[in-house]
Amino acid sequence: MSKILPKFLIVTLTFIVFLSSCRKKEFDEFYGRPENLGDPIYQQLQAKGNFSRFLECIDKAGYKETLSTAGSWTVFAPTDDAFKTYLQENSLTEITADLASKIVRYSMIYDGEKTEKLSDFFSNRGFIKNTAFRRRSVYYDFVYDDKDNNGNPIKAIATNRNGIYFAGDFNNKSVTYFLAPFMAFSGLTAADYNFFYPNIVYNGANIGPAHIVSNQQNIIAENGIIHVIDRVLTPPLSIDQHINTKAEYSSFKGLLDKFVTFGLNADISHRYEVLTGKAANVYVKSYSTLLSFSPNNENYLKADANDAQSGSYSIIAPTNSAIDTYAKDVLLKYWRKRGVRNLNELYVVAPDIIRDYINAHMYNVTVWPTKLATVQNALGDVTKLTTADLIDKQILSNGFLYGSNKSQDASVFSSVYGNINLDPDYSIMKQALLYFNLTIQLKTPSLRYLVVPIPDATMRKMGFTYEPFFVSQPIRGDLVTLRRILQTHIIPLGNRAIPNITSGAGILEASNGEYIKYDRGRLLSAGTQDSTLVAKQTIPVDSISTTPTNGAVVYGKEALTFTALNIGKHIEKYGTVASDPYYNFFQFLSNNVLYNKTTGAITGTTDGINYTIFIPTNAAIVSAVRAGLLPGNVTTGVPNFIPTDGLDVSKVSNFIQYHILNKTTVVSDGQKMGEFETLLKGSSGDAAKINVVMNTTTTLQLRDVTNATVNVLLGANDRSNVLSNRTVIHQINSYLKYQF
Repeated sequence: MSKILPKFLIVTLTFIVFLSSCRKKEFDEFYGRPENLGDPIYQQLQAKGNFSRFLECIDKAGYKETLSTAGSWTVFAPTDDAFKTYLQENSLTEITADLASKIVRYSMIYDGEKTEKLSDFFSNRGFIKNTAFRRRSVYYDFVYDDKDNNGNPIKAIATNRNGIYFAGDFNNKSVTYFLAPFMAFSGLTAADYNFFYPNIVYNGANIGPAHIVSNQQNIIAENGIIHVIDRVLTPPLSIDQHINTKAEYSSFKGLLDKFVTFGLNADISHRYEVLTGKAANVYVKSYSTLLSFSPNNENYLKADANDAQSGSYSIIAPTNSAIDTYAKDVLLKYWRKRGVRNLNELYVVAPDIIRDYINAHMYNVTVWPTKLATVQNALGDVTKLTTADLIDKQILSNGFLYGSNKSQDASVFSSVYGNINLDPDYSIMKQALLYFNLTIQLKTPSLRYLVVPIPDATMRKMGFTYEPFFVSQPIRGDLVTLRRILQTHIIPLGNRAIPNITSGAGILEASNGEYIKYDRGRLLSAGTQDSTLVAKQTIPVDSISTTPTNGAVVYGKEALTFTALNIGKHIEKYGTVASDPYYNFFQFLSNNVLYNKTTGAITGTTDGINYTIFIPTNAAIVSAVRAGLLPGNVTTGVPNFIPTDGLDVSKVSNFIQYHILNKTTVVSDGQKMGEFETLLKGSSGDAAKINVVMNTTTTLQLRDVTNATVNVLLGANDRSNVLSNRTVIHQINSYLKYQF
């Protein structure tokens, strides 16, 4: 027994040792350091022998331990030759600790990534191929010296969001690069790179002004990836910083500053004291959300945590002389009559104009040089500027900046809306257009309009004012009436030429389907023609501006009002005595069950709907009687205006209804042709129709269901194109025959 036990113990211990060694081997294989894994970044740079300057910077910056131990970094490592070039170009003999810190921290980006991944946007949905051209670096600015809105020196820090400051975000600057996969995917070329770096060769492996050295990329280290570059990278300024340091943008900076606020931040103030040992109040510099973005915000939209990898802001900064010229020619053009002499004074009385001027130069997207003419700014405009107008080109930490010797000619200023927007004499109409959301089409370059502005004095006389203190409804007065009036003053032109208002005559459809007329320098509407004073029945045209890019503005002192009368009252006007052109038609109408003699309303017509009425001549009515379509003597054609027989009453009703187009107005303007429904309906409920077969400014021809052709009489003495309540009345040379 004593001999067996030692042998058993020996076997057991041997097995345990063997088992332990197997488990250790498995552990080492799974958790142990791979044999092919390179040394940490710092040690690898040491071993290569040509990074002494960069290593010196790493030491000075205090990043030796960071780059010698665990982590995941991508490092763009400049060679000693790169530093030699950098020192010569900047007339330096040594690198200070502060500069070393900037170089090292800006050369490091988060996460170790090979070049093939740098072009992919690491979104919250995973990598999106070939859509990235930026990465967040380790570098960020902290507290700096600034001046508050009153010019007093303060300690400040840039905001890290648009409109707010988000605690915990350091506002890191991004590295911009130009790698072949992204450039090809985005349709960009060497021209886009060389526009910013004209003296550096584009090869599809460009990191800012540097190249990744051939065959020295994707060097795998224990704590990341090394890409060797041939130039030293230093953190660029933000858009805000660049504008603030350039004297040629001082006027633009002055306008931007009007939208800046400084908010005391206790947390940053405490952190500043801890880091520096100096007590100070630190203020966050924020830009108003009235602007498209905050030019000092290093982040992007933050719709995705990493969206700055695939997007950035852009700005076209006009020089001082460009602003002066545009202010003189455009922004202050109408305000000088009010004593406003400069943009500072304009901001006091019309801050929205300054806001729009700034936003016209801001883009929420990256504007590449070759895409300049296709990208919309914050106001939705495509620029009229060309690359020849750009005198400063900067790839900055939070986007692209172009300095321009011209201002953007924004549609809010250059369109037909611009005349109203900029002229203080039309401020109520401007605010009303904004309130009713009627400005978008007026400032859209591709949509052409003729606009008749209403002066403030006239608006007040009609009972309309603008009271901004009533926030929910700043326009005071009958809003339904005002909207209809405004829409009558907006005339879409489509592809037609601007009409000859001064010496010509014609009829124009307004944006609400109603019509106005012009005749040798005078305008009239359904409302003005109802005036009992002949002088008030038309509006004299004072002047016409054809400078807007999308139409013309016709100035007068009164408003084109609508009529309060029902349609029948305008027929009655020309149908009360036997010699009147509408007499026979009106006599049938006024004695029919469809008509209300008191109000002038016609059964079947509804307030707010557009109509067209075709009234046969008195002779044509006689012909309709002879044809048996209307009651009367079929031999002589003498009408029976007051039939008592039910069938005859129905004949009159049907005749009248077939001569009224439902839900549309057709005039002699060359615009509308085709088949249109009338008020007349058969037993099945289907509407009888009329065809407009010809429509010019001198001819309007109709065809009824029997294929008979009827012409609208458009002579000087004929009663056609008569304006009524959302209706136009025409005289026709014959009658329209219906069939069921």
